[in-house]
Amino acid sequence: MPSEVFATYAPALTVLLFTLALVVAYIAFERMRLMSITLGHLGNEIAKRWLLVNADSQQIENSLVEEVGCIMNDAIVQMPSELSLCRNEILQTSEVRNQTLLHAIPDAIFRIRRDGTYLDFKPSLHGDLTLSPEAILGKQVSEIMPAPVSHQILLHLQQALDTGQPQVFDYQLQNNSLQDYEARIVVNGKDEVLAIVRDISDRKKVERLKNEFVSTVSHELRTPLTSIRGALGLVLGGVTGEIPPEAKDLLNIAYKNSERLVLLINDILDIEKIESGKMNFVIKPVHLLPLVEQAIAANRVYAEQFNVTLNLVVHCRPEQMVNVDSERLIQVLTNLLSNAAKFSPQGETVTVIISQHDRMIRISVQDRGSGIPKEFRDRIFQKFAQADSSDTRQKGGSGLGLSIAKAITERFNGQLSFITEMGVGTTFYCDLPEWLPYCNLSNTEQLATTDLSASKVAGHILVCEDDHDIALLLKLMLQRGGFHIDLAYTAAEAKRLLAQHSYHAMTLDLALPDQDGISLLRELRTQEQTRSLPVVIVSAKAQQGREHLGEAEFAIIDWLDKPIDQERLMSLCYQAVLQRPNARPKILHIEDDIDIAQVVKRILNEQADVHQALNLDQARQKLEAEGFDLIILDISLPDGSGLELAPFVNHQTGLPIPVVLFSACDTTPASKQQVTKALIKSRTSNQELLNTIKSLVQSRR
Repeated sequence: MPSEVFATYAPALTVLLFTLALVVAYIAFERMRLMSITLGHLGNEIAKRWLLVNADSQQIENSLVEEVGCIMNDAIVQMPSELSLCRNEILQTSEVRNQTLLHAIPDAIFRIRRDGTYLDFKPSLHGDLTLSPEAILGKQVSEIMPAPVSHQILLHLQQALDTGQPQVFDYQLQNNSLQDYEARIVVNGKDEVLAIVRDISDRKKVERLKNEFVSTVSHELRTPLTSIRGALGLVLGGVTGEIPPEAKDLLNIAYKNSERLVLLINDILDIEKIESGKMNFVIKPVHLLPLVEQAIAANRVYAEQFNVTLNLVVHCRPEQMVNVDSERLIQVLTNLLSNAAKFSPQGETVTVIISQHDRMIRISVQDRGSGIPKEFRDRIFQKFAQADSSDTRQKGGSGLGLSIAKAITERFNGQLSFITEMGVGTTFYCDLPEWLPYCNLSNTEQLATTDLSASKVAGHILVCEDDHDIALLLKLMLQRGGFHIDLAYTAAEAKRLLAQHSYHAMTLDLALPDQDGISLLRELRTQEQTRSLPVVIVSAKAQQGREHLGEAEFAIIDWLDKPIDQERLMSLCYQAVLQRPNARPKILHIEDDIDIAQVVKRILNEQADVHQALNLDQARQKLEAEGFDLIILDISLPDGSGLELAPFVNHQTGLPIPVVLFSACDTTPASKQQVTKALIKSRTSNQELLNTIKSLVQSRR
């Protein structure tokens, strides 16, 4: 193209090039990586020019600002004679600009070849790495860095070159003190990388302080608050007798404010766990309707404080399932229900609707409140968000609940949103994907699964049978009826189990290897604990035994010959459960906080005999000497972790005794697998603790 034509269009071409450079810079900003692009030639015979654009983004520590560095290298291949005089000046200007921008980056930057050789180095502005270019250029990473750090760098260098993806990792170096660094490795050509290294010691220190604070809040505040709330609840419940009206008002104020403080602490801890990715989820397919019913039942008393009724409307199949963490979903529903009750006028009804919405199952919580102000709607799910009206402030709350609920819902691949109209009300809705099995079970399998999952544990029965196949058959039969079964293959084993546990009934074979069934039965009738124990004889010698003992002797429910009539066996066992007197269960509470132990004992006093142990050693001694129906366990004990007892319990007894973890510490998935139920002190009301213990004891017995 003629030079005069090129000169005419040069400004437009320059604008185009600059625009393309900005696009590359923006892509680098969005993808947090180094970008390079070569933009063709601008001319034919007179001018052939290439523009090499390198753009990188750096996130500034503790800031919401992002900086983008963009380096444009103008490589002139051939220029017309009238432009050649400017060549050196252009190159010098570009070099100065590039160097200025490079040295404005606060981090240390290394160019490293594939074999680990340092090619170039720019120190950080803070001088935190005690290295100089002269000391490292041309040397291997393994010569400069300690072996563990060198191994990390070379490993991530190779991964970056192989995959083309940035590699980010942390490491520590001992300078004047132990320093933490973050390295970001990006590809810079075919056989080399750029390693951008930042000192993150201050950030790590802040993280450690935050973790220490969370630990302190978790234990040092939750534990005394649990004692305070539990004690106040007992006093208000009338344990100490009639309370004067004025004192009762003051106690109610104290109790309500202890509840508020507990909720605030729990919300702060939850939001921290969500942000750090440390909130544990146990996600599995569950039926939705029972969970919603459970959440409504748990919040009904709270709603009654505001004279508000909770109502459930179901517009979907009762058997529909969702893939969620049951406890976390109830936490979401509890937040929505409590908010709806709190902001509804007295005498109104909060309606919970379960419906099908496209391919999702929608849970709607509909109130008749004043609605959400328009200026507040955009930030309603933000942390500590509260409407500014005085009426809203009087309702209380931390402003964290909806933020937590939204994060949990999204973890289930769901959505939490709302519809509101001023003066009419608000509907919050939670959309969850419906869970569908990949394949249908056969009719037989479906029937078996339904029977077992729908059954409720009706009683605790000991099966004494020396034939292992028959014993297993009896166990399966009775489990289908909802009974909890223990097996004993000898008379000695049966006596040991009977001494340790209280059973509703016992099935007995008359032909045992170490003692005949008749003499065992006579022996049992001489002991207080088993004198009235209902017994069903299941034996091939049932008729001979009946003739020997007589019809009414030794409280035998009935005699069953083999092969076994399953329906009759089930009927006899239900009869035995109904006529068996309810013996008080024995519970071992392992807790070093005496105040907590006393409160729990008062809560359970009418339901069970509670024995206490202050540490692991006392607990082991009691478990060796006595049998217990249930164990309540704290994690933090003076001589170790309470979880150390879980395998010891089952080894000592030979039976899986229910273990309830009742601790101020949050539980991990690993610790939950070791216990039957995990409760957090500050999240568990007196009634919830009592109901949990009663349910587990009933299923055990």
